[in-house]
Amino acid sequence: MDHSDFVELVARDLTLSVSQMLVEMGSEDGQRFAKKALVKFATQALSGAPQVGGMNISTFTDGERHALARASALVLATLQADTSRPQ
Repeated sequence: MDHSDFVELVARDLTLSVSQMLVEMGSEDGQRFAKKALVKFATQALSGAPQVGGMNISTFTDGERHALARASALVLATLQADTSRPQ
């Protein structure tokens, strides 16, 4: 699997998780929590943490860790764009 496929797969999973947060917590609280969680996810991936969320990434390469962070950034950017759009 190449990095772009990996980023897409992780971004899809993160998007589902964020969507679930928004439904369970409500729009405002869900957005706030999701944004913090996405930043933490990316930060942990780049810092060399052995586990990110529920994933054991202790054997991931730097490229794979950057792909995780990139996926998180994509979802965060999408969430930010959706919340800043006039309703």
